[in-house]
Amino acid sequence: MVGTTGGVTRAVVVATGPGALAVVGGLPLVVRAVLTLQELGVSEIGVEAGAQGAGVTAALRRRGLTEAGLSVVAESGAPILVVAGDVLFEGAVLAPLLASMEPDRVMVLRPPGMPPGPIWAARCSGPLVSALVNHLRSDAPSLDEAWKVKGPPGVMPSLPGDGLCLPLDPDHTAGALTDALLLAQARKAAATDGYLAALLDRHLSRLLTRRLLQSSVTPNQITVVSIVAGLAGAFGLATVSYAARLGGVLALVISSVLDGVDGELARARREQSPLGARLDLAGDYVVNFAAFVGLGIGLGRQGLSRYGLWAALILLLGIVAAMLTMHALLNRPALRSSDDLHGPREGGGLASTPVATVVEKIAGRDYTYLLLVAALAGRLEWFLYAAAVGAWAFVGSFLTYFWCRREVRSSTV
Repeated sequence: MVGTTGGVTRAVVVATGPGALAVVGGLPLVVRAVLTLQELGVSEIGVEAGAQGAGVTAALRRRGLTEAGLSVVAESGAPILVVAGDVLFEGAVLAPLLASMEPDRVMVLRPPGMPPGPIWAARCSGPLVSALVNHLRSDAPSLDEAWKVKGPPGVMPSLPGDGLCLPLDPDHTAGALTDALLLAQARKAAATDGYLAALLDRHLSRLLTRRLLQSSVTPNQITVVSIVAGLAGAFGLATVSYAARLGGVLALVISSVLDGVDGELARARREQSPLGARLDLAGDYVVNFAAFVGLGIGLGRQGLSRYGLWAALILLLGIVAAMLTMHALLNRPALRSSDDLHGPREGGGLASTPVATVVEKIAGRDYTYLLLVAALAGRLEWFLYAAAVGAWAFVGSFLTYFWCRREVRSSTV
């Protein structure tokens, strides 16, 4: 992203205040700030920690980061970002500072409101950054205090870009910032979550994620537990016992909730990985297929009619066709561009269309709640017949849309 950040390739994170080591979403704020700047494409990042250098160094090293300062900032003619290390922010909020193409222009960001909040980010020249850093090392406890003494007067503040931006202060404790972070993640994930998953699962998954953030449990471990719970649910469906079937469906609901926890945990801790994304997707495929196989076996053992057996076969073929279609047209392209299947879909392809968003919602695990209703009523065969039709209607509609879209695009080239 260096080519699109207004020439900004260097940054300093001010971590002189104790708030920089406050843990939010499983990470100290200073570590989160460094990782956010790296994701933006800032290649050289220094940390000014002052008296709490040992604690900041240890926090950075635990994440495989270094605390090296920028030794030649005063000699650099390129603009440099200075960011407060005790603010929870998303990279998008720095857009006003990164978008400017005027190398010598000084810009600052303040939290919106009246009166204006303290300066928490600035775009400066090398000499100004050196003056700020020197003052931080001697007297100033924060970036805002250093700016009041060393910053140029009359700089008009810019509003932050769209995104999460909250300072750590008496009104926003570390716990409140963690809740805000998880809520912001849930709102973004809602774009691809199933309709019922966004309404029900996410409330439960956030509660569990909140309690796991400080634990040693990894997102991949949660994914494995989710898969095991899903397979246990499929086994329950394969029985002829009312209680075992109901327990199996509840296990599938638990699996669906845990399927949200692994992603929330990974995003909050910034632990997304290609392995995690592929394990999560493979788990979805395995659990979904096993659930419908279990449903067919259980109903077959119960004594389905010949038409019911054909419906079970048609359903399984439809599930396979749906998974192959989703993988080829949406999931595989998404994995090529990101380690987060709930991340933004860019590039103008099929995945970025409103129809694709609806498709992803329908293809989620909302069916577990329909299964729950059918299991409570003791009428799982009703779900079988409806799903057999629905699976192929889904595949046919999606492929028709894809073909029509490709024909329209071909005719306009």
